[in-house]
Amino acid sequence: MQSTLLALGDRYSLSQKEILAELESILSEALSERYRLEITCHLRENLQIEIISHKFQDGVIKQHLAHIPKNLHYSKIQTLLEYRLVTSSVINQVRRLKTYEKQMIWGQISHKSPDGHIYIETEILPAEPLVAICPTNRVGIHERHRPHLQKGQVRAFHLRHVDPVLLNGLPRVKIVVDRVSKTLTENLLLFHLGEKAHQFQIRCVKRFVGHKSVVLAKKPLPKDVIIAVDRELRERIEVHI
Repeated sequence: MQSTLLALGDRYSLSQKEILAELESILSEALSERYRLEITCHLRENLQIEIISHKFQDGVIKQHLAHIPKNLHYSKIQTLLEYRLVTSSVINQVRRLKTYEKQMIWGQISHKSPDGHIYIETEILPAEPLVAICPTNRVGIHERHRPHLQKGQVRAFHLRHVDPVLLNGLPRVKIVVDRVSKTLTENLLLFHLGEKAHQFQIRCVKRFVGHKSVVLAKKPLPKDVIIAVDRELRERIEVHI
């Protein structure tokens, strides 16, 4: 049993307590349905199951120790447990990734769909490879049909949002990125400034995708930084002091 819990923990990135809590909940629901009583299951430290039935009798609620019936559908319980664990894993992952929304990420283009959506491989968190989608309408017209965004290339994207979704009935993490945000211009400038970024105050006030980004800064930006962002976005970077 212990090895099974460890394997499930590795598979779904969940702690043993989280897995046991889901198992207790599922067993409680299954036995309550089976006995038509309110049943509570507890898994002790030695992984022994304690089953308590709650019955209203003579005006009070009485508790009795119960047993697991031999004809309980264990395959159904296993299927439900795996679904619950996938759901918990997805919710945990979305919660962690949400803190990175509105930031810039780098991603390698893996392929384009027939309708023009771009799929990228990225690591928002170290050693956790993910696939994100950049919808067609989130890419500038000037980039949609040019070799600048082709399979295998690494490009900068704005992390638009991270949400849990159902895909073919299973919970999944959906990561949407874009290439049209004003924030992307700002973050690219800060990225190329590197260790000097804290010395600058930058704000992109307007962006005409594919034409120019209008940036306000407290002092002049290095020319090589401006050129680097210009080449990445394929548009002019206009800086106002």
